[in-house]
Order: sequence, then structure tokens, then C-alpha cells
Amino acid sequence: MDGHSASADQNLKSYLADQDRQMDQMMTGMQGIPQSGSASVDFLTGMIPHHQAAVDMAESYLKYGGENKELKELAENIIEVQREEIDQMEKMAGSLKEKGTHNEDQAKAYRQEYDKMFEDGAHGHHMPDSSPATVDEAFAEGMMMHHQMAVDMARSILEYTDNEEVTQLANAIVEQQEVEISQMKGILEGLQQGQPESASESRPAGQ
Repeated sequence: MDGHSASADQNLKSYLADQDRQMDQMMTGMQGIPQSGSASVDFLTGMIPHHQAAVDMAESYLKYGGENKELKELAENIIEVQREEIDQMEKMAGSLKEKGTHNEDQAKAYRQEYDKMFEDGAHGHHMPDSSPATVDEAFAEGMMMHHQMAVDMARSILEYTDNEEVTQLANAIVEQQEVEISQMKGILEGLQQGQPESASESRPAGQ
């Protein structure tokens, strides 16, 4: 039993170290995007490293012994969906750059909101005073906060883009990730209260 506990503790430490590295890499990538003169391009360029971090976090969760069935299914779904969206966003950004569509006023307004997300420290990846006991808890906590940043970014671009594809993508991100935030919140509460996994599985999807 002690051996299992020591192994679980090491997995948690390794996962948290990976998560810190992945988030630092993401923040560096997101803060380093050039100003393109297009709010849509800036949104896509910033969301790509954000999505990549979600993929990396999900892969680390599976690597370091995540045990909750719902969370494992969610992690696999995140990897699949967000990889597809990364490809989609890269193509969309390339197309918009080729067209040379600019709106300096929209771009400036979006970048002010975008940059503020990094200035006020509102989007960390650890909950205040959090001490996750397992890889499951650490993943749920970190991914909930990560998803919230994506939702905030997507809601912001809806005010500053006239591009139909970008609007559709942003709406899809908000809808999908708010469902997953709600799902992870319920799972996390169950884990922290020591409820059996079947209790979380009895909830309707997305509740």
C-alpha cells in the first residue's frame, strides 16, 4: 500500500511539474504574438498555443496515471477535438493573412482586452490555496481554469470580428468548454468529497 501511495505521490508531482512547464510555455507563446492589424488573426494566433497546452495537459494526465473514467474520456476528447481545432485555426489564420483583411480599431480594442488577461493575473492554472491530492484533482482544477480562459478569449473576439468562420469557432469554443467546465466541476466536487466514481457517472452529460 505504501508503495502504491509513494508512486501516486510521485505521479502527482510529475504531473504538476509538467503542467507548470506547459502553462509557462503557453503564456510565453500567447504573449509573444505579433500585432497583425486584424482582431481575428490575433485571436487565432493566440488561441493556437492555448489549445496546444490543453492537449499537452491532457496527454500528461493520461501519462501520469489518471484514474477517473469520466476524466480520462474527457482528456481523450480534448486531445482529439483541440488538435482538429488547431489545424482549423492555422488554416483560417493563413487565409486571413493572405487576404490582408485589416481593421485597426477592432484589432486595437481586442488586443487591449487580450493583453489585460495577462496583466491582472486572473488566469492562473492553480486554484487559490489549492492542494490537489491526486492527479485526477490536479487535472480537473487546472483544466477548468484553462477552459475559462478560452471562454473569455472567445467571448471577447465575438465583439471585435466580422468574420463568420471566426464567429462560428468562437461560439463553438464557448459552448463546448462551458459544458466541460460544468462537467469537471461536478467530478472535482465528488473527488474532494470522497464520493465513488459511480456518483459522478450518474449525472447527465455536461451536468
